[in-house]
This record gives sequence, C-alpha cells and structure tokens, in this order.
Amino acid sequence: MFQQQRALCCLLCALMGITIHSTFAFTSSFEPRNNMHITKSNHPTKLYMSSFFADATPPKETAAAVQRDANGSAITVGQKVAVVTHNSIKAHHVPKSSYGSFDSTTKQFIPHDEANKTRKTSCLLLPEGLRGEVITVHDTNSADRPQPVLVKFGADDEERNDGYSLPSAFSMHLSANEIIVVV
Repeated sequence: MFQQQRALCCLLCALMGITIHSTFAFTSSFEPRNNMHITKSNHPTKLYMSSFFADATPPKETAAAVQRDANGSAITVGQKVAVVTHNSIKAHHVPKSSYGSFDSTTKQFIPHDEANKTRKTSCLLLPEGLRGEVITVHDTNSADRPQPVLVKFGADDEERNDGYSLPSAFSMHLSANEIIVVV
C-alpha cells in the first residue's frame, strides 16, 4: 500500500515539476508511528490555520503621523492653509467653466480658450497664496496616501482674504509640502 502511495506521489510531483530527494522521508511522515491510533486533535502532520496565526505578533501601536506643512507647523482639521507652489498644482476635477489660471499681479481668473483645449489646459492651475480650509488629515501610518490633506477651496469666500475669486468651489487632496498653515 505504501509503495503505491510513494509511486503516486512521485508521479504527481514529476508532473508538477517538483523534485523530492527522498520519497521515503516524504511519505514516512504520513505513516502512523508504532501503530499508534491517530486522532484528529493530535495528528503530527496535520496543519491547522490556527498554527499559522499563533506566532503572528499583533501590530505595533503607533501614534498617528502628524502632517507638517512647508514651515514645519502641524496641520489639523479646520485650519486655514495657503498653497505655496505657483501654477504647478493642477485641479482636473473642477467644472469646465473653472478651467483656467489666475493672473499673478491682478489675481483675476483667466479662463482657458475652448478652441485650443488639450489635456494640459483642461484644468485649473492653483496660484500661490490661494487659501482653503482643511477638511481631513489622513494618517500616513495606516494608509499609503501621497496627498494626505484634503482642503476645501470655496468660491467667493469672504474668510479667505487672499484676493482670488474662484469660479467654483472644490476640494482637493494636497501633500503637506504644498501648503502652509495661515493663522
């Protein structure tokens, strides 16, 4: 009986491309030792899923990662922040009426020409100094977020005091080094 099992095991392993150096060592681990009666609970070779997870260590308790702006100030929900990069952040998820940029001196919105519309111009370029409110700060220890700070930019917000008149309100995920906290 065991010879047939060994032969079947070798045949299956050969078909799967697995080499077994000693078929006796492989099959002898499945044989009852010294004519002992093997029960389900103490079978020497049976694997239970609990044995895989028994050695697993619980995750370390880590404190939430504090996001810091370009000046090193901590960013929290409800704070007012300003964009620090000029025309390098593109908001593609705004309405078509908001596609454009801002004049750096007059701070007036300049819509993009519809005739020359491309993927590069189908966005709103965020100007340096544009202010918004932090809605959410994600913990980068628990989730991989390249832009962990969600900022809401409101249209014609009197509290913003940045001089820009946005054509529409929108929210955008930004990285901590793209904004600074405004007091």
